[in-house]
Amino acid sequence: MKAVAKLAGVGLALVLVQLLIAAALPPQIRPDLVLMFALALGLRGGTRRLLLAFALGFLVDVFSGSPPGLFALLCGTACAVTRGVDRALYLRAPVPWAAYVAGYTLVDGLLLGLILRVLLPESALGWWALLSRLPGEVLLTALAAGPFLILFLRLDVDAEPDGRRAGLGLIGTRL
Repeated sequence: MKAVAKLAGVGLALVLVQLLIAAALPPQIRPDLVLMFALALGLRGGTRRLLLAFALGFLVDVFSGSPPGLFALLCGTACAVTRGVDRALYLRAPVPWAAYVAGYTLVDGLLLGLILRVLLPESALGWWALLSRLPGEVLLTALAAGPFLILFLRLDVDAEPDGRRAGLGLIGTRL
């Protein structure tokens, strides 16, 4: 429970930082920190972490004025998909993790555009506006993901079955 409380605090801080970034920077150069965190929550699995991903997405919904539940759905889905993918691939090293986050951020941006186009066609971004902001968002989110993974794994050490810290090299070898 203590680890989940720490993760909730970090998640809340990331929501606030993302809101500040959204107010200060143009859409072409905004990393999606909450999505990155929701993806990281999927590395450890568990119902509490999935619920935390949904809750943080809902906070983004509330503060951004988006349709209620949209980002909650996207963040919860990101957490669940990462849990499934992590069983097939080893994502706990910074380089594979950053590549995965880049790919998922791209898919998430396109999915967001598609959902908005279907549910709220009058307020949806045009495809050109969406596609013009995605490269910067994908790149900056992936660049933030590598260093964040190291912090996340240290923060969530009690989830390790044998209590050891997850010290990993860049491509997944133990240090």
